[in-house]
Amino acid sequence: MDAATSRVLRCGAEALGVALDGRALERLDRYLELLARWNGRINLTRVVAPREVVAKHFLDSLAMVPHLAGVATLIDVGSGAGFPGVVVAVARPDLQVTLVESVQKKAAFLEALRRELGLPLVVEARRLEKMEGGQSFGCAVSRATLAPAEWVERGAPLVAPGGLLIAMLGRDRPHLPAPRGFATGVWVDYELPVEGARALAIFRRGGLDAGTGEG
Repeated sequence: MDAATSRVLRCGAEALGVALDGRALERLDRYLELLARWNGRINLTRVVAPREVVAKHFLDSLAMVPHLAGVATLIDVGSGAGFPGVVVAVARPDLQVTLVESVQKKAAFLEALRRELGLPLVVEARRLEKMEGGQSFGCAVSRATLAPAEWVERGAPLVAPGGLLIAMLGRDRPHLPAPRGFATGVWVDYELPVEGARALAIFRRGGLDAGTGEG
């Protein structure tokens, strides 16, 4: 990425409370290269200009990172081009991130990211219902795959006791009751350079500490 795009990324991340070291910036630069190359073959995202990807996708994905203290495992459902899961893994390489993507070509791209970026990613090329009733995680998140209310309902079973369920929201703020067994949601507002006002709705499940991520 050019110097101006790198500056947007670093400054935008800092505004969100995320410090990106040199290794993280290198990985995100490589991510942009792979995204552009693969997007020429399969439809990963309509946004392809590096500065737009940074402003609309990378920074939006990074907004949740400051709220993951104590979390060891994360599942991203409907990961698509890797937002937010892969970007979160770049900022938190200690975090074990599972990416769920039912479209085989997109899952292949995620596998390429895993190899090329050298991150401890697990790619599950299957649908959400195939994950339900199995392993649980310290945090579950989905971005624009399901309507927020549907995601909150369907994502709740994936969360370990003490873990977090995160809904990523745009300008609209739908009413989201806490799922059974979860505390009332905490709303976190933030701003993106292009998209403007965004928000996270964060629900914590009652029970043990979220650090183990074990179910």
